[in-house]
Amino acid sequence: MRSAEPERRILRRWTVAALAVILLATLAVAFTYTPLFAARDIRVRGSGGIPRGEVLLLARVDERSNLFHLDTRAVERRLERDPRILEARVSTSLPDRLAIEIVSRTPVGVMGGVGTAMDLVGADGVVIGPAKRTVDLPALVASNGGPIGTGGLATAAATAGALDPALRRVVDAVVVGPDGGLEVRVAAGFSASFGDATELQAKAASLAALIAWVDAQDISVVSADLSVPGSPTAKLAPGSTAVPVP
Repeated sequence: MRSAEPERRILRRWTVAALAVILLATLAVAFTYTPLFAARDIRVRGSGGIPRGEVLLLARVDERSNLFHLDTRAVERRLERDPRILEARVSTSLPDRLAIEIVSRTPVGVMGGVGTAMDLVGADGVVIGPAKRTVDLPALVASNGGPIGTGGLATAAATAGALDPALRRVVDAVVVGPDGGLEVRVAAGFSASFGDATELQAKAASLAALIAWVDAQDISVVSADLSVPGSPTAKLAPGSTAVPVP
């Protein structure tokens, strides 16, 4: 009758080996929770005026955060919930470096008016936060002078976003009609019809060319129609004749 002792020795060796593997795996996991992976080197770039401390509070990270187990996408989502932040990119470099790069949401217009608080608005229609009374951006308004709705705000903001920064400074207001029609009121004293919300970049370029033409010719314009950006027209102040605009 064969002895079972060799089989028992083999079983014991396999058991010891398995326990050793489990112990090593446990130690390896425990090692990832040690202070070695604490975020001692946190770098924040492009905060757009948001204080560093506030950025870290929004991100919910500090020097004690464990970078080995940090969910960088979750940190990005937390940052992007703040309307001032358009995009956040978070990366780690083990053992201790955390990099946070922020792209701020650029205000392109303001909503609100006389007697009410004004808010900055981004090109995507997101309300960023309170605006100073001295801000030099177009007002985003409804044609009846009342509050602009969500859909109208998105359209007006996209239109203001299509204007380059220099052009925005000479535009008083972007007006959205009940049918979605767009009108841009210029500080020079006239309004330009943009029609619907298509080809906004081309219409903005046409408006810039019109303003440059008006300045060069030293004339006054009552209104302009830029709804077909390739064929803009303007009505001169002295009469009602529509003239082609280069």
